[in-house]
Amino acid sequence: MKTDNSLIAKELRNYKFINDSRPGYYLQVNNQNCHYDIRVNDLNAGRYFDPYASYSVRRPLNLRILESGEQSLSVKVLPFNGDVLSKKANLQLRLMMYPDMTDKENDYGGSITLWDWEMPAIEQDLPLFAMDTVFEATVPYKLDILDKYALDLSKMDKEKLLAEVSQLFELRHSLIKNDVHDEKFFIENLQRFHVQVYYSQERIKKISKKPSGVPNEILQPLENYKLQLYGNGKIATLLNTFDYDSAIWWADKDTGKPTGWQPVYLFKNKDTGEWHVW
Repeated sequence: MKTDNSLIAKELRNYKFINDSRPGYYLQVNNQNCHYDIRVNDLNAGRYFDPYASYSVRRPLNLRILESGEQSLSVKVLPFNGDVLSKKANLQLRLMMYPDMTDKENDYGGSITLWDWEMPAIEQDLPLFAMDTVFEATVPYKLDILDKYALDLSKMDKEKLLAEVSQLFELRHSLIKNDVHDEKFFIENLQRFHVQVYYSQERIKKISKKPSGVPNEILQPLENYKLQLYGNGKIATLLNTFDYDSAIWWADKDTGKPTGWQPVYLFKNKDTGEWHVW
């Protein structure tokens, strides 16, 4: 079993944008003494389960935005240690928009802050803190691929689903381990970037070239993982069970610490039964 990666490529290679705008949406995340899971439209927009008490990162959102209009934002704040949130736990979010992601020389048109949010103080023992809200986004595209083709995986037999997804991950892991680089696969897999983050075909061809290896990084065995669904049950992936990032990951050969991950998101064609890379 393998993935058919031509579907999205055929749909999006010559995509006609709705207009000439090229906005980029980002979420600035600052956390202290907590872990978190953030989703936009039920797609992974940021997970933090590292062993460090504080972290700050700006996460791009365009790949989670499928069309203009109301976007859902879901946040779960989880304990850094133990079973309850620390009284010192804190999460701050800032939603930002850059007007023109093609204007690199002028800081993409300058950032515009759309809203700020801070988690309220923790005053009692809580196993988690959850917040759901929405925000408006305007983008020059509309992607309906999941609506047209994707099967609702939440209705599949869980053991069968895990077996199929695991087999596809094993294939991808094997290709990486054996240093097999399929440039056509990467070009097809990056066509969604052409639309949602405005990559030119020239840039896609450039970054699809075989990357240089890092001598000190060791690909880890594909084991100790769990199945995770996104996109309201239409997208599947495997996450490792130590930091809940991709089950395909590398570690420093001397320290054993994680150094990189290869996310793989999959959906199943409801008409043909084929698997595709999202």
